[in-house]
Amino acid sequence: MADTSPTTGSVGIPGSKGYEPEVPITTSPMFDWPPRPAATLLYLVKPVMLPYGVFWVALAALTWNYLTPSMERMASLRPGWMLQIYLRNALILTAVAGALHLALYVRRAQQQRYKYNRQWMSTTNREFLWTNQTRDNVFWSLASGVTIWTAYEALTMWFYANDWIPQVEWSSGWPYLSVLTVGVFLWSVTHFYLNHRLLHVRWFYDHAHYLHHRNVNTGPWTGISMHPLEHLIYFSVFALWWVIPAHPFIVILGGLFQGVSPAVSHSGFERFEVGRREGRSAPGADYFHHLHHRYFECNYGNRPVPIDKLFGTFHDGTPEAHARMRQRMKARRGTQAGAEA
Repeated sequence: MADTSPTTGSVGIPGSKGYEPEVPITTSPMFDWPPRPAATLLYLVKPVMLPYGVFWVALAALTWNYLTPSMERMASLRPGWMLQIYLRNALILTAVAGALHLALYVRRAQQQRYKYNRQWMSTTNREFLWTNQTRDNVFWSLASGVTIWTAYEALTMWFYANDWIPQVEWSSGWPYLSVLTVGVFLWSVTHFYLNHRLLHVRWFYDHAHYLHHRNVNTGPWTGISMHPLEHLIYFSVFALWWVIPAHPFIVILGGLFQGVSPAVSHSGFERFEVGRREGRSAPGADYFHHLHHRYFECNYGNRPVPIDKLFGTFHDGTPEAHARMRQRMKARRGTQAGAEA
């Protein structure tokens, strides 16, 4: 699978680099050799489940129990209950992305502290709708992103309501579903790597993925600001539950993590300052993925399942890793030029 997408990121924006965390950045020890099962299990506890994994699980439980139509209603494909799910998803995304944007970019509560890129969101760039990056990102996230996310979720719930796909009940299968709850996060990042590599193939990049990559300087609303074709691929993460026995709670958890967590990882700030005590902060954006937005040709996946390490596309933020990436790009361009000749 050839990567032929652009090879420059914020390198070309004068003064764009801001906060640089300590490097080398690390990933899960999942693929270390010899195997390190204890270290891998510890990584699944923190940072996969703590602090944010537990938050997504709690939000999914609340959503399933109180904010989801009954199975009786969802047995028939009717616009009423599907609109209810759309509004619920849109409001949850708006609550998270909107709160982060308000604090970090409107009130600028942290100023530039922990911010990767010194530039603020653009209001004059003609590449964005209305020349406004935030409005553009909000539009694509809500008009396309939440719509396609909701369509996948509604279709899956319709399948469950009609017993067309296998379902496991918590009363009898709680150990299995508990493992699957953690597995949601691992499946999501694995699926992300696979679809992301596909999106960096020239045709898919030119027709879809370019829209997301206009955001070299990312913000909370950038997370799922994508072309509809990319949303169709990105949210196909739901398809696993059409063949793997699960529970509607698992489906909702996967949707929330896929649809809302990118608001955190794309926020543009390494840490979020909390409270009034100086130095108190919580984990923020993902520098691993920020490097992908900056340089394009590295870090296609995410840290919990470090597939980039297996395929030589891991950038740990060091000059040595950057040199390896440049060498890999140079070799690839030479191979492509030879093939064209």
